[in-house]
Amino acid sequence: MQVDFFLQGNERLDFMRQEIITVVDFGSRKLSVTIADKGKEELEILCVKSCKSIGIEKGLLTDINKCKEAVINLLQEAEGIAKRESKSLAIGISSNKVRITETTISIVLKEEKVTSKDIKKALKKVQETITISNDECVVDVQINFYILDGNVIHKDILNWKGRKLELNITLVIGKTTEIEKYYEIFKETKYNIEFIKLNILCGKQIFLNDKNSIGHVALADIGAGIVDIVLFDNGIPKNIDCVQIGGNNITNDLAICGEFSFLEADNIKKIYSSNYKALYDDTSIPDEIEVGTVKVSRKLFYEVTNARIEEILSHINIKLKNTGHYDRICSIILYGDGVSYFEDINETVRKIFKIKNKVIKRTDLGIKNSENITSLAIAKEVYDRLSLLDDKSIVLTNKSNEKKKISEIENVHNNESKNHILKKVKGFFDKLF
Repeated sequence: MQVDFFLQGNERLDFMRQEIITVVDFGSRKLSVTIADKGKEELEILCVKSCKSIGIEKGLLTDINKCKEAVINLLQEAEGIAKRESKSLAIGISSNKVRITETTISIVLKEEKVTSKDIKKALKKVQETITISNDECVVDVQINFYILDGNVIHKDILNWKGRKLELNITLVIGKTTEIEKYYEIFKETKYNIEFIKLNILCGKQIFLNDKNSIGHVALADIGAGIVDIVLFDNGIPKNIDCVQIGGNNITNDLAICGEFSFLEADNIKKIYSSNYKALYDDTSIPDEIEVGTVKVSRKLFYEVTNARIEEILSHINIKLKNTGHYDRICSIILYGDGVSYFEDINETVRKIFKIKNKVIKRTDLGIKNSENITSLAIAKEVYDRLSLLDDKSIVLTNKSNEKKKISEIENVHNNESKNHILKKVKGFFDKLF
């Protein structure tokens, strides 16, 4: 099985011409759909909708039928709100049972300038030359940078003059049996999967920019059932991994130790997570606190929760050490609803990690519902891809290869001022909310 991410054939041309981009983010706790209008100059978000996930555990599909029903219903609801019909989809998945590899491909420019056709030709050449196992398939390709006649170029490559073009590429490779399950969900429906994106790689769209991506930077998306991890080197993904524990494990621990149902424990966690340490330290109130008809020990809540949070963070730290680049990591950015809303989470993180770190909270993002942030990032990722491969969507620049002056920039890894990490969010996502 090979996912045709190279945009070949009539169906791919239809996808490029259609006016909307529809994204489905498959999470262990939630499903999120974003519908956006692929405007002439920028992406316009028409609808963002989410619902409780079903049939997904640890980032993998475990019940296709149950998940299918939930996804189709969510898509129909989103279409009703956006007042648009979707057919072609981009989906976001976990890094569980997925790997990446980096390669460089080169082509000769027949017209002595770079066109979309040349980029498509290079991507097609990758498809023909890569070697993978029989039980694997390539699900996505990411262009990291270009080399035109020996000069490294990161953006605005179209219409540059040259004779030889090289593309540094990251290939996303998954287990065929797992990828096929996503296609099964949309079998015998009007929907077709056109893009498969790795959620953690799309985190770059949100949290990294030209300044804070310098050097080795790690992202960790702590979700309900799994933690996805990526290590970037100057914005290029070098390692991906996952830890198969998350926020649900905290809920399960509370349910077992306190003899609650999962829903009761989850409700207690949501209510008291923001001040669970303050409650633990407050000796003026009884040990048992009430949540409706349920009572829970303050001490039990604190000790169980804190132990599991530290375990999750320790596993992330170990994974980063296993990359062999730990001493070179400038910073780590942690986000996701798994642990970010717990009181004094920054203090707990600083105890575990000996490198500069930042925990992204809902207040940092400036949105009420952060569970949709990944599907929005995927929409932007797909928009950028379609713009690159469709000449009509590109504003052509740098026709004479005029050299740009690169100003000296401050090392933002040592910048303790305002939320510099979120500058990229302010540029795109502030418009949405």
